[in-house]
Amino acid sequence: MNKFFNNLLNKINKKEKIMKGKKVKLVASKSKTSNNAHLGNGEVYTVGEPSGQLQGWLVYNSFGGGCGWAYECEMVVFNLGMKELEKELSDAKTNLDTVQSKIDWMKETGSENFSEDEFKVYQTLKLLDDGKLSMIEKSRLIADLIKK
Repeated sequence: MNKFFNNLLNKINKKEKIMKGKKVKLVASKSKTSNNAHLGNGEVYTVGEPSGQLQGWLVYNSFGGGCGWAYECEMVVFNLGMKELEKELSDAKTNLDTVQSKIDWMKETGSENFSEDEFKVYQTLKLLDDGKLSMIEKSRLIADLIKK
């Protein structure tokens, strides 16, 4: 009996390793449904851990927020194409540039702790000081900084 449970546990662990982190789209299933409101919306989700008693999988959106759960039969593997990979690279570069500018700000101001508010004010003043930009360009850039 102990061997049976060990085999069952090994199968579950192997399946979790295969499923966890997969990019999927959710589609309606003819056999059973999780009543997941996100089905068929075209968004790509990441499979998380098993949802326990429901025999499904927790799914997360691109921001890491939990979006409920779904059965495997409701998941279609999402294959990344050139367009998606280029967007992922662009997002990563933007994130890297943002982090680098925060580090540069800390070095320039001698701050040991990062302050989002002070950083935004600094960026705003830097934009206002840039003589190459028109007033409209400056106002758009400052509005973008405020939204962040």
